[in-house]
Amino acid sequence: MRSFILLVCTLAGLYQAAGQRPKFGDISVEELQLTEDEVFSNAPAAILYEDIDLDFGKLLTVHERVKIYTAEGVEFSNWEIPFEDVKGLKAATYNLVDGAVEKTKVSSDNIFVEEVSEDEEVRKITFPNVRPGSIIEIKYKVPFIGLYTIYTQHYLPIRKIRVNINNPVRISLDIKENPYVKIPIKKIEKDYNYLFVGEDIPPLRRENYVSNINNHRGMLLLHVYGGLLPQYSWNKLASLAMQLEWFGGQLERGGGFYRKDLDYVLAGVEDELEKAKKIDRFLKTCMKWNEYYSRGSESIKHAYSNKEGSAGDINLLLVSMLREAGLEAHPMLVASKGRGWVMYPRLNSYNTVVAAVTIDEQIYLLDASRKKLGFAQLPLAYINGSGLIVRPDNSSLNYPITIDFQSVNTLLISSEINVEDLSVSGTVRKQLTNYMAWEHRERYENEREETYEEVLENRDLFQVSNMQVTDFDSAPDPLRIQYDFVYENYVEEIGDRLYIKPLLHCDLQENHFNEEDRLYPMDFEYPHTSRFIINYQIPEGYSVESLPAGKHVIIPDGIGSLKFNASEQQGNIQVSFTLEINEHLVPAGYYEGFKELFNEYSNFSKAKIVLVKK
Repeated sequence: MRSFILLVCTLAGLYQAAGQRPKFGDISVEELQLTEDEVFSNAPAAILYEDIDLDFGKLLTVHERVKIYTAEGVEFSNWEIPFEDVKGLKAATYNLVDGAVEKTKVSSDNIFVEEVSEDEEVRKITFPNVRPGSIIEIKYKVPFIGLYTIYTQHYLPIRKIRVNINNPVRISLDIKENPYVKIPIKKIEKDYNYLFVGEDIPPLRRENYVSNINNHRGMLLLHVYGGLLPQYSWNKLASLAMQLEWFGGQLERGGGFYRKDLDYVLAGVEDELEKAKKIDRFLKTCMKWNEYYSRGSESIKHAYSNKEGSAGDINLLLVSMLREAGLEAHPMLVASKGRGWVMYPRLNSYNTVVAAVTIDEQIYLLDASRKKLGFAQLPLAYINGSGLIVRPDNSSLNYPITIDFQSVNTLLISSEINVEDLSVSGTVRKQLTNYMAWEHRERYENEREETYEEVLENRDLFQVSNMQVTDFDSAPDPLRIQYDFVYENYVEEIGDRLYIKPLLHCDLQENHFNEEDRLYPMDFEYPHTSRFIINYQIPEGYSVESLPAGKHVIIPDGIGSLKFNASEQQGNIQVSFTLEINEHLVPAGYYEGFKELFNEYSNFSKAKIVLVKK
């Protein structure tokens, strides 16, 4: 009983404290005198107060106050409001001048409206007179808004946060937090009102190999349910999808409009796996993807007639054809990486669809919209947690989307060291498989940015000639590339010795694994191996004085490895290097292993082969 009373008193105290909200412009001299945050001492700036009031569907009110501590923190004075119909905007900068608070209002000259798309615009605000020690403050309202995501964590720490969500029309509203993140926020629910209060919210961190920072961000997710909109249940979501004309309805139409073509494609084929491969390749050949995602299709018949459509058009058509061929096939809802991980069963968590076909108790995930991918290969943007397989009986299955096979980049380099001009020249033979081949084909198909030769020659003093690319249009077969090169001034000459870095243009130019620790999982997109064999012909009149020592680094649990070796063989030096990463999404706990691995890669990139004149 005592603990219950204590809990009630605590919640009541929080509610009362949350009601004590600072007024706009009420800035103290003491706040302006602060030179660093007492909790987050290394923060360049901090959100002193964030206050969000939402009358769901009616009015959003936002009030934020930020303290700038350092010159680096000044960049956080460039503000963006991601709403269109903004009312009652007030914003100002405060500084301490001669012991008093000086206020500089944001004028209309500091506010810019930018059109993001045809039906979306944002307001960008530049606060004036901002310097270390300043406080900036903003308050505005947005009427008639249905807001379904509220962020409770930012790249700056938050000292105090208050989010009050009122449900004035008493609709069925569910509010949940990001289940993958734990931040110090408490929830108080009372009479269709939901109050979230917290203190000392740690900032997000910018880290390499993070596909979508919102997966790791504190947020509130609002969900309206009732009627056709299900509460949080995967099977209810599947049932809803099957009732929708643009999803389940498309699979009830029958395949009369493509049956003759399908019969021709499958003529003489009895094996189920071969049938699936034939249908997948047929649609990849005849359909053109219009570069739009979609969860469904207005008409798969219309898309097939036009031989063009969205990912939803093409993959629902694929499901229909697989079923027409007698295979067990179902649509699977997928969220792309840009959409973020699916946190709860909500239809708008997904933005595209693929096909899931079961053959001999094995599930194959297919996407017929991308011509250059092989059978059971999905676009990298779809490798994002799990998808929801939707069955005709309204049941569902959350199924992981993973890549279990390696993509390999193999380089064989034959080179000679030219003592006269201190260059290295030779020939490169390169082979790319699976996703490495796919990425190359996607990037250089139309040479929209740079050609492959131009990318190689972005490295100073590296020149390419006689480029030959084989099997570029033979996806998903391996891609083969060959070219000649000259690397000018690559050799360093000191006295009677020559110094050569062993990895040529296969070295590590920038090491992204130099932070002390890691917060978030590392997304390497797909398992891959880079394997380099570099042969140097020893120039006449020289011998090997020393070679870099070999090393083999293995990350625990076989997550990754690095192997380097250099040896002399019959007038040649052979350098072999292999870097292997065996998982596409690696937990942060393995960061130290990758840090060691890439530190060694960096060391080998700087090491030297030493030749001495005989």
